[in-house]
Amino acid sequence: MKFAGGLGTVAALALHLATVQVAHAASPAAAATDFSGTWLPDARRAEPWPSSLPLTATTRRFMERFDAAQSDPTTFCMPFGTPRNMLQTGYPLEIVQTPERVVMVIQPNLANAEVRRIPLNAGPLPESPEPSWFGTSRGHWEGATLVIETIGMRDDAILGDDGLPHSGQLRVVERLHLERDPERGKVLVDDIELHDPQAWQGTLKTRRYFSWAPDARPRDPTCVDALWTEKLWSERLREHARQAVPAEATP
Repeated sequence: MKFAGGLGTVAALALHLATVQVAHAASPAAAATDFSGTWLPDARRAEPWPSSLPLTATTRRFMERFDAAQSDPTTFCMPFGTPRNMLQTGYPLEIVQTPERVVMVIQPNLANAEVRRIPLNAGPLPESPEPSWFGTSRGHWEGATLVIETIGMRDDAILGDDGLPHSGQLRVVERLHLERDPERGKVLVDDIELHDPQAWQGTLKTRRYFSWAPDARPRDPTCVDALWTEKLWSERLREHARQAVPAEATP
């Protein structure tokens, strides 16, 4: 584009810049899908695992010997961990979203709320993050779908009540999008892929549905209260037993 000289050049350039700014304002970048709010998992639509899982021999032996009372962390009020907290179907999911981060909060009947912090467009995942219950995540947008990749989960966590384990190599890929359902209204869909060559001989895939529930409120957990009550009663019973021993029998 050519402009006339002198003041005409300045005026023409200013007009050109103003036109470009108006054009940009009229054609903004596509806004990210808003997942903010509270969602209830739909247990009726949760996809079960295949009847025959591609387990390694070590994983199969672990599941055959699995005893929830001894080996399930939640028995001791420890966290579900990721991705079990997204696979569960009993507790609400609360999402807080900004352009830089998505925060997911799940309040199961365990010791504490489970909080997933997912930076958006924050670069690649670290090579060897410190293992944690919820792992280290990165998210990015593919159109209206939020893609989340998570690594670095503790290998003493399990994936479900049946004791399905994973190793420290677990990599979780989630794809979240919104759907409209004529009966349920707004629905959050989480397509979940689990990659773990040490535990399985293939990729595990499943899907979870969450219905929009703005009035849902998480309940205060009672798991720790029960453990504390058990501890107090155990101490009282031991004290009563000591007091019941005759003085002459006391060493």
